[in-house]
Amino acid sequence: MLLNELYKMLDIPEAVQANLAECETKIDFQAVKQDLEQIKIPNPFGWEGALKHLKELLGPDDDGMKILYCQLLCVCDVYGKYIQNGISDQIFIDTMKFFTRFLRDHMDRHGSYRYVWAWWVPRQISMVEFRIGELEYEMRWEDKKPLIDIHIPADTDMTTSKLRRSYLDAITFIKKYYPDFSGADFVCSSWLLAPSLKKVLSENSKILQFQDSFIIGKSDEESLGFMDWVYGSREIPIDDLPENTSLQRNLKPYLQNGGKIEWTAGKLITDPFL
Repeated sequence: MLLNELYKMLDIPEAVQANLAECETKIDFQAVKQDLEQIKIPNPFGWEGALKHLKELLGPDDDGMKILYCQLLCVCDVYGKYIQNGISDQIFIDTMKFFTRFLRDHMDRHGSYRYVWAWWVPRQISMVEFRIGELEYEMRWEDKKPLIDIHIPADTDMTTSKLRRSYLDAITFIKKYYPDFSGADFVCSSWLLAPSLKKVLSENSKILQFQDSFIIGKSDEESLGFMDWVYGSREIPIDDLPENTSLQRNLKPYLQNGGKIEWTAGKLITDPFL
């Protein structure tokens, strides 16, 4: 697949495409080849070092466009693996629109296109994480045990029926393409599982309905991770937090009174999202 074809498929903003075109002449592709190959391998222990070395080779890259260009080149190669394995274009598009979503999110929040998620994307490039319907599923090993991490994209429709459809389709997908993970536990670590949300959200909240499908585990009460997702930054003083959404408005007085939103782990129940 050519980059221009990928841009069209993923709906990459034209302004970003223009920035990427400028990067092409500034990158020594022979020098970075080895590191790009490293992030295509499903080995989490090698990604950090490869990305660090890649960034050193690329030099100044304040808006992240150089490393974005490199990773999108990898995605072009990955498309061939999708075709070879018989994985649908729809799953490819849904999975790789991670790039588009976060580019647009940065523009919406900060008024500029900037790419800051290079550290996460080896999961998609190495084909251990896929978006299937509303949710993303990441396959990994922990203590020689297969696990499937559930990630919740910011644009997820948390209607219970759609979550269940995603889950059932993921079961079918994993059984067909990744049989070693068939029957593995589905786990999640997110602010969306925070027990304290029951204090601020209504009983019919989709977030609380989402929680009902998990066995809640450990929580980190000191985490400020929720701030990144709800307010766009953890650096905003509490009294200055925006109130643009009902969730922001509900949480703000709770936080002003010393409330905390825990980053919480959970395991999916056997028959979830009913």
